[in-house]
Amino acid sequence: MFDKSSYYCKYDFTDIIGKNERILNAKHKALKVANTNSPVLIYGETGTGKELFVQAIHNNSCRRNKPFIAQNCAAIPNELFESVLFGTIKGSFTGAEARKGIFEAADGGTLYLDELNSMPVELQAKFLRTLQEGTIMRVGDSKIKKIDVRIISSVNENPEFLVEKGKLRKDLFYRLNVVRIDLPPLRERKEDIPVLVNYFIDKFNCKFKMNIKGIDKNVLEKFILREWHGNIRELEHDIEAAFNECDGDILHLNDFEKCKYGEFDNCENKGLKYDIMKFEKQKIKEALVICNNNISETAKYLCIPRQTLQYKIKKYNLFVKDIGDS
Repeated sequence: MFDKSSYYCKYDFTDIIGKNERILNAKHKALKVANTNSPVLIYGETGTGKELFVQAIHNNSCRRNKPFIAQNCAAIPNELFESVLFGTIKGSFTGAEARKGIFEAADGGTLYLDELNSMPVELQAKFLRTLQEGTIMRVGDSKIKKIDVRIISSVNENPEFLVEKGKLRKDLFYRLNVVRIDLPPLRERKEDIPVLVNYFIDKFNCKFKMNIKGIDKNVLEKFILREWHGNIRELEHDIEAAFNECDGDILHLNDFEKCKYGEFDNCENKGLKYDIMKFEKQKIKEALVICNNNISETAKYLCIPRQTLQYKIKKYNLFVKDIGDS
């Protein structure tokens, strides 16, 4: 019903690489709460290292020698969700066998639920009751079993947004959000890219029995300028792919271009002035939408004179139905 490999928990805080202030603060907070039993909710985009934090918390807790179960909620079909969580008794439905759910399997240890918002809303109420009462009942059973499990959950979308959209029950959110850890995307911690690159080069040198010494400075520039929508996981995969293309002891741009098919094309330094203009244009577009194209209201919202806003609208060739105040 669940992956036995989920018992394997190998990462510690030393595996979380970076000097970014937000990452260091997240590590400090995670280490501080590791030895409590409070629920932890981790928010971060895909590839930001959520499970590294979860495993590090477990491995630094008093539950370190107890089970660690990790379950991606998005991987469970809706019709099996309840039985995966709570287990079944034989004959509870056609073909059902007596089987533990992940709550029982994690008893005494830590249960990590990734992509929690994929859990059906109608099941979230039962999940909440389990958290509050510390008990479970297998599907088809009438017996209540006590369990002792620490819950760590994660989402890759803003939790408050998920509550607002009805994908996450408000009462469940409050119950799980006792300790909150937000992980920044790689594009907001680019000072960590050089150290992450070196870390992954060392990792793949060991794995592939190679002796790559580093990356070309042009590659590093492209890395800094990229958006990294796949975050650290994307960076790791790119370096692994380049290892398979490299013929020397330095990873060159050509090694990455062979396997990325043009993803470096837009990673060019166009200067600070270009970046400021791009940012300014985007902020004006957003403000116009918020203020329903009302020029005076938009100018107040942006804290700039009305005439300045009109000039910039024309400068950036922004479409506004009526440049007046109608």
